[in-house]
Amino acid sequence: MHKQEFIDRVTGLPWANRACTFDALDCWGLVVLYYRHVLGIELHHSPDYEAGSEFRTCFDGEVVYWRRADIFHEDGIFVAWYGKQPVHVGLIVNGMALHSRCEGGHVRSDPVRTIQRLYSKVEFYSYADNRNSENAGTAEGEGGCAGGGGVLRVA
Repeated sequence: MHKQEFIDRVTGLPWANRACTFDALDCWGLVVLYYRHVLGIELHHSPDYEAGSEFRTCFDGEVVYWRRADIFHEDGIFVAWYGKQPVHVGLIVNGMALHSRCEGGHVRSDPVRTIQRLYSKVEFYSYADNRNSENAGTAEGEGGCAGGGGVLRVA
């Protein structure tokens, strides 16, 4: 699927906790669908996510598969924080933040600057695919996370 096809298909879809379908999705579900259908990559999926664990728990289990970046870049993700808690995750697509807002929200695109104004901290990541748990610490040591919604389950 091409990027624009994906954007057209998901824009306006409702947010639903732990959902990862083309009917409804949460913020992490959006990331998973994009990587699967646009980039052809199956992301690691923490059992904590399916179990409904708190976002921070999910984030801690997933961040090891991502590499922190100083700036946002195409096909990367952002993790937004309120204080010391990661609370939201989304994609960088066509230079915009594509994300699924929580409770009563939906998938939408916003300028990255808008996301940076809404949250106390925003971090950027690229997929590192560190599937060997011995390498996991590399990505983990490079940055913070997302939480409070979805895993990198962010709302």
